[in-house]
Amino acid sequence: MPGRRLDLDARRGLGELLGTVFALFARHLGLFLGVTLIVVAPVVLLVDGVWGKRLADGADANVPLGAGIASFVLSAIVVPTLVTALFAVILQRLGRADVPTMGEALDAAGERVLPAVGAVALYVLGVAAGLLALVLPGIYLAVRWYFAAQAAVIDGLEPRAALARSGELVEGSWWRVFGLLLVAGVIFGLIGGGLQLAIDATGNGLLYVLLLIAEQTLVLSLTALFGTLLFFDLRARRMVLR
Repeated sequence: MPGRRLDLDARRGLGELLGTVFALFARHLGLFLGVTLIVVAPVVLLVDGVWGKRLADGADANVPLGAGIASFVLSAIVVPTLVTALFAVILQRLGRADVPTMGEALDAAGERVLPAVGAVALYVLGVAAGLLALVLPGIYLAVRWYFAAQAAVIDGLEPRAALARSGELVEGSWWRVFGLLLVAGVIFGLIGGGLQLAIDATGNGLLYVLLLIAEQTLVLSLTALFGTLLFFDLRARRMVLR
């Protein structure tokens, strides 16, 4: 469906990145929330809600160890990667003034999901090793390799090449990228934190799970949108330097 063209070659500062994030999010609210909800809802409902006993006991649930570990792995690696892959496809289409349907986004992202998940798995392992070593190397790699999923989807790269591509884009801009991600993380974290307070206050298990799904869907949508826009910003800046 034709729409307003998104300039993916623009170089954006913090204010422009955040402004574009919220403008795009408002303009295509149903699309962004819809594709994120498709990924988030089954995980939260089945892993946190059923296995983790949140549906029955809400915030007071005695979560089994296996459910806690599964929830962490899925929320740290699989779910954000799937959402990022979908958002990368959507932004590419918006860059051609074409608004995809949820079905089209899912179809287009499907073939790049496994390389993206592999890239993020390597990212997590590398960052964890760096944190265990001397902490600072882990922080450095967390920023340098942050765009591995986008590189796997948008540039069609395999996991190791995607990490290398992310490092290439961040090269010479590490502190800028660190600052941008930190500020965005604080802003989106405050939004999520405010919602989490309301979630923890409810005594109804079903309502708890539904609100948790809504909170994760909103925060993950904003985070993936910001990260993918920043990826295109870095790519545009790198093209100028060549």
